[in-house]
Amino acid sequence: MNDIDFAFDSLPGAQMHEALGKLREQGPLAPAVFAGQPGFLITRFDTLIEGFRDITTFPPATLYRNSIAKIIGPNFQSMEGEQHNLYRRLATPAFRSRAIERYGEEGMASLAHELLDQLDGESEADLVARFTHFFPFFVICRLVGVPRGNEHEFHRWAWQMLGAPGTQIEDSHRAAAEFTRHLTPALEARRSAPQQDVISALLQAEVEGRTLTDEEILSHVRLMFSAGATTTLDGIGSLLYLLLTEGDWWQQVVEDPALRPGAVHEALRFETPVPNLPRISRAETAEFEGQKLEPGTAVLFSMASANRDPDVFEDPNRFDPTRPESQLLTFGRGERSCPGMHLARKEMAVALDAIIDHFPNLRLIGDPIHSAPSGAIVRGPKALTVALR
Repeated sequence: MNDIDFAFDSLPGAQMHEALGKLREQGPLAPAVFAGQPGFLITRFDTLIEGFRDITTFPPATLYRNSIAKIIGPNFQSMEGEQHNLYRRLATPAFRSRAIERYGEEGMASLAHELLDQLDGESEADLVARFTHFFPFFVICRLVGVPRGNEHEFHRWAWQMLGAPGTQIEDSHRAAAEFTRHLTPALEARRSAPQQDVISALLQAEVEGRTLTDEEILSHVRLMFSAGATTTLDGIGSLLYLLLTEGDWWQQVVEDPALRPGAVHEALRFETPVPNLPRISRAETAEFEGQKLEPGTAVLFSMASANRDPDVFEDPNRFDPTRPESQLLTFGRGERSCPGMHLARKEMAVALDAIIDHFPNLRLIGDPIHSAPSGAIVRGPKALTVALR
């Protein structure tokens, strides 16, 4: 286990889950390596809930503030205490705003079919490169109010802001600047003529007499792209992979639409898009689960391990969309839980319906291990080459 570095090792397919299973046998808080440094990993469902609640020992914003927030700007995820509570109250209603309700399944389905129509006439395709990589980003573009002709540019800038492979830090800053330059006119237009979109909702947000500045609005829009789109594209990819490789579930969900909501829920349990969330312990010596934590110790919040805790889930290593729905820790817990969880679930469900409508005879090509979800911090298939007909 000391050979595994959860910051860098891809651990495709069953490799990560086998490693997490061995760590779980060592107890609820097991030694682990992160970015070359010794740390710990929370393995159990109930213990992880305690970790999410203990924001004194594990201040949620520390790592975030020192990483992606330097590119996208300060937002409620990079804040603590009362400041976090205030900005979350200001910003998150927009993520559940009338824009999302109005766009809803009909708008998402139209977009999904629009992207899948481009595959008509082809016999095979990589669904990651041709569909999942774009669908969640374009959903957010349309919720935000990005002009249709600029969607591909915003997709490119968003990936550069997130530090896509081969991206230098100066490229990320340049992309953030371009993102801002092209979105600012839309912000000005919404101020004088509000629309049913997220920017308008953020402009109108007010809590205790406090409103968001233009830069705060822009940083929270950047957050939607960084936190929402990437995890959803991995969730869709893993859902498709599991249905195509675990028994005959693809055929079953094609024939019985009633199974599809369970398939989405089970995929989020079985292959969590953010499997091991890094947290850094407080600047003073602390204790958790009887273990002394030196200041600034890396502790991985393993949602992937918790979601396969045998004390909570029967036969946890079996993918079963008919499993009775139960609570998951996929989107965190408590005041720092993901505000976009309902949007992500809806996107996964709409994507599955649309792909089944277009390609009911879908099947994976080649060795499944080449398409298996990989990554120990963010996780999903990097390619999903399929026969379409």
